[in-house]
Formats: sequence, C-alpha cells, structure tokens
Amino acid sequence: MRKVISVIAMLLGAAALVVGIGQKTFWAPPETVTASMPQLADEAPLTLIESSVNDPKLDPVELVIKSKGEFTASLGRDYDVEAWIGDASHVSVTGIDTENHKMIAEHAKGKADAPNPAGDDIFFDSQTADQTMTYRWTAPDSGDWSLLLAAGGKDAAPVDISVTYANDDAMPFALPLIIAGSLLLVFGLALLVMRPGKPKSGANTQHSVAAVAVVALAISGVSLPMAPSDESSAKPSESEQKSQDAKASDDAKGSESASSSVEEVSNFPVITEEQLKRVLADAQKQVAKADEKSDAKALEPRTAGAFKYLRDKRYDMLKEKFEVDKPLALNTQVIRSAAVPNANEAKFPRVISVVTAKNNDADTLPQALTLVQANARDNFKVVFAGQMLPNSTFPGIAVGDPSTKQLAANAEGLQMTPEKALEALGKVLTDGNAKDKDKFAESDFIKAVHAAQKDESKEANEADVKYNRTVTKGDTKVVSTPDGGAIVTGKLNNKALFVRTEDADPLKSTDKLTEQLLGSSSSNGDVESTYAEPVMFYLPADGSKDKIQLISASQILLDVKEVD
Repeated sequence: MRKVISVIAMLLGAAALVVGIGQKTFWAPPETVTASMPQLADEAPLTLIESSVNDPKLDPVELVIKSKGEFTASLGRDYDVEAWIGDASHVSVTGIDTENHKMIAEHAKGKADAPNPAGDDIFFDSQTADQTMTYRWTAPDSGDWSLLLAAGGKDAAPVDISVTYANDDAMPFALPLIIAGSLLLVFGLALLVMRPGKPKSGANTQHSVAAVAVVALAISGVSLPMAPSDESSAKPSESEQKSQDAKASDDAKGSESASSSVEEVSNFPVITEEQLKRVLADAQKQVAKADEKSDAKALEPRTAGAFKYLRDKRYDMLKEKFEVDKPLALNTQVIRSAAVPNANEAKFPRVISVVTAKNNDADTLPQALTLVQANARDNFKVVFAGQMLPNSTFPGIAVGDPSTKQLAANAEGLQMTPEKALEALGKVLTDGNAKDKDKFAESDFIKAVHAAQKDESKEANEADVKYNRTVTKGDTKVVSTPDGGAIVTGKLNNKALFVRTEDADPLKSTDKLTEQLLGSSSSNGDVESTYAEPVMFYLPADGSKDKIQLISASQILLDVKEVD
C-alpha cells in the first residue's frame, strides 16, 4: 500500500510540475499584446493621442500609425497641444482598455479643418511619414506629453492606430502547481525509500510524517512560520512598536516631500532649450534672408512689433538710397542667458528674453533679444534686438528656472511698474535733471543722448528745441528674474521740435540723412524730427538698493519734416 501511494504521489507531482512549468514556458501568453482602435463614425483633421496612453505600467509603448498618404506626428506638452487644437474637430485617444486590448477613443466636434501643425514652435518635435509610422513613445522631459497627428490639416487625420505593450496577463496557478508538484514528488520518494517497521507509538508515527512534510517543504523552498509560545508574544515589543511608529512618520514625511517635489517640477518652461535653439536659428536665418534683399515680406514669419516696424523703415530708406547703414544682423548661435517663464504664469501672448552671441569668445559683444508668441498656433517672433551696452549686465538665468515668470506692464512688486519705469526713462533722457534721474544707473547711452541734444540746441540757429517722449504701450514686454526684479523691453517715441524765432536764420541740416528726409538742406519754417528709441533694461525688485540699469538701447531717426 505504501508503494502504491508513493507512485500515485510521484505521478501527480510530475503532472503538476509539467503543467506549472508549461504555464511559465510553452503555454505562457505572448510577451506583448496589441490594442487597436474602435470604429468611429466621424472623421476629423486632427487626432490627439493623450499622455494617458503612454502608461508607465505598459512601458515600453509602441505605436503603429497607418494612413492613406503622408502625415505628421508632433509631440508637445499636453496643455500646449490642447491650446493648439483649440476649437478644431479632433479624435481623442484617451487610454487603453488592457482587459479587452482595445483603445479608448472619442470624437470631439468642431471646425472641419486646421493649419498644419508640423514644425510649429510649440511642439518639441515633428516627424513625417508616408502611410506607416512606428513610433516609440519617449518623453523628452518630465511632465505629461501628447502626440498630435495630422494629414496637412485639410484631410482626415490617421485613426488606424495600434499600440503594442508588455503583456501583464499572468497564469495564476503556475507557481502553486510547481510547489505542489515538488512536494508530491518529494513525499512520494520519501515513502518509497522509507523502511517499514513497527511503530513504537502513535506519537512516533506522527513525528515521522511531520518530519517528511518538513523535509519536503524545505526542499521545495517553502518555510513554515513558528507558532507563538503565548498570547503576549504575538504582540510587537515596545522597541518594535517604536520602530514601526518611526517608519510611519518617515513615510509621512516622504509622502509630503514627494508631493512638494511634484509641485516643484510642475513649473515647466514654456519652451525647452532644444526648442529655443531651433527658434533662434530659424529667426536668424529668416531675418538674414530679409536683410539680403531688404524684403519686408520675408520678415513676417519671425518678426513683429517694434523690431519689424523699424526694420521695414530701414528697408525703405535703403531702397531710396538714403545714407543709412544696413540693420544689425542677428547672431544667435550661442545662448548666454535666457529668461524663459514657466507655463503656469505664461498665458498667451508668451514672452521670452535672451542674450545671444555668435561665439563663446569673452570679447564678443552679445545681443539682447525679446521674442513673443502671440498664440498657440503662432511661432515666436522677434520684437526687440540690440547689442548690449558697454558695462551693462543681464542676469544669468538658465532655461527652466521655475522662478522666472511672465509679468504685465503694470506689474507690482518692483521699484515701479514697468510702464512707469519706461515713462521715467523718457523723462530722464529728455531732461538730465529729471526727478527720477537718481533711480537710473550711470549709462553711456543716457550720456550720449544728453550730449547730442545739447549740440542740437547749439546748432539750431537760435531756434527753440523741445523734446517730447512717449511710450508705445503695446511694445512693453516684461519677464521676471530669480532675484525678484524684471527684464523690461519697450519703445520710446521721441519728437524733437525746432521752433524758429522771427529773426532766426533758416534751419540747416546737420547730416546727409536729415537733408534727404527733409528734402532740402535748410528750412525757413519749424521742423520736427521723429526718432524711435527701442530699449531693454533691468528693473530691480521693490526694496532693492540697486538702480535701474539699461541693458540695450538705440536711437533711430525715422522722419524729418516741416510743420506749421
């Protein structure tokens, strides 16, 4: 009877082992599974694959996208992609039903067409494919990223999408079968080799069976917990309780720290350093192309505001053969510093200020630029560019500094609001004894303007010279600095009016450009000269002992005419 039981145990054990091992090997499910899209009744010009599809639990996620023709896949931060889509009709892929291996998607109604998103600044990357693309989802930075598909914006975007991911289906009985099979084999072998004999007592028989069971469990790798000796031993000791309390406290602190960490990293910059380099390189290319032929239309893709206005004026003068230099060429090869606000505070239009140079040579005079992105679908455009003034400084700020924010022209918390600071600068340039003169640091530009105005008054042949400076409101852009100050960009309009007295000699042109703009070398009437003064300066925080410092400024003569 003992041998029969032994054989049966070993047969059952072998069968259990075969089935258990088979479930882990040749009967195991596939390592990856594929989820496909449901059938949708409506088409759309855009397909949004949300960040929830890139589930870390399913890593790695691989998308296979199929289309009838050429299409693009553009990756961007989720809130930026949603802003770009706006009111356009689109298909949203929101997740994966891992139980049924189906993708979850829905159609959102809206406008039937959209621009082509490929290459827009708001996207980190855009890839183009013809009919089929295999896309391995890799987020370039922390945070949530979404993928936007489009076939030019007019045709229907691809919706034939499948996602392959690691299969987490498990065979729940594989391990228990392997353990049970091992126990049965060991038990059967133990019965087979055991010599029969008279048991001395029932207790000895029980001990023998228990010994065989313990040996079998030990061989199979399963340990048995020892029963407590009494009720009190089941309770944790005082030292153990303290250890558990301390661990709970540490866990709570860790959770609080993790929450704080998540809050900190949620302040992502409106543009990554890679995107900024691409934007600046394209801006330099487009402006150089426009400068080559004095083509104002070629400026449109990458310029706006005061920069475009002044560039247009200079092109007109060059075409009229006026005595003016070509405009300052952009050099954006090297980024020296970049005030890039975080997305939490940067509503559209978005503003960034950077300092660039053509190389890393310390003797190279850097340029200060301000760029504006009007809306999610528009690219960043240069609104200010000028060489930094001698002895001026721009705060060293790295792209991604979470303390950098976008501010309004009337922002508080500074020595004065940015718009008031611009007005004060205008008064200081007009009058060297203005009440706010001590709020501004010593500047070669301010000195040069005062000297030029003094010379103009001397050469005016007894005419009375009056200067009137105003601020172009829409050109004021502000970005905060980590120390609580701000970088302010703006434009002053300066009108110099030369009013002749009754006995004064005719006004004479002092340079070739003035003569060309006036159309004569002299005037018997009153004359008005119009200048533009684009400026960038650092405005300290309220309570700071620092002074307002000009970073970049220039004076550009735009027009000279006789007035009544």
